[in-house]
Amino acid sequence: MSKQIAVFDLDETLICGDSCQLWTQYLWEKHIITDPRFIEADQKMISDYAAGQLDMQAYLAFNLQALKHIPAEQIDIWLTDFVETKIKPLFYPAAKKQLESYRQQNIPIIIVSATVSFVVKKIAAAFGIQAALGIDMVMKEGCYTGDIQGIPTFREGKVTRLQHWLEQQQLSPQHISFYTDSMNDLPMCLLADEVFTVNADNQLQSEAEIRGWNQLKWFL
Repeated sequence: MSKQIAVFDLDETLICGDSCQLWTQYLWEKHIITDPRFIEADQKMISDYAAGQLDMQAYLAFNLQALKHIPAEQIDIWLTDFVETKIKPLFYPAAKKQLESYRQQNIPIIIVSATVSFVVKKIAAAFGIQAALGIDMVMKEGCYTGDIQGIPTFREGKVTRLQHWLEQQQLSPQHISFYTDSMNDLPMCLLADEVFTVNADNQLQSEAEIRGWNQLKWFL
């Protein structure tokens, strides 16, 4: 049993971009959504997130209306193409190298992201990461609704959900390494034994300097 686990944020950490925003852009390019308000809502989400003011439930309730009558199976087909065309080109080479290093040491890897779980899990699977937590959405008649199910993997919720997952897996690691770009992940940083900031935002960078965390710069 591993005494160590490696936990990664997804957006702007493993990939150079925000998967939620990229997914909306993909749906827009494919004319699956045609209302420009969805694009505007994502731009507002990015700035609210950066300012630490994002109302996650309100954002997802709006964002997911576009998909509420589309069967999850169809969304999964689009997601396969989305990961191939939009996500793989943005995956940091240094991130791949780091993941491979953990694999070789048999250290479990998990992605914990504040993006909806059907997107996060699809991306994780494409990179051979078995464990991934995202914001679970309530399903109704085989379609995703705009309602959050359980605790969202956002800010303190990331810590709670990771702890639940560790209990389910019967893991009690003595060492947690955590990688992130965002001050929103401070609760996870404080849980971890070792923190790696990746292209950190200004607030997280200041925190990293005070606390002596490892600061990485990853490029495409």
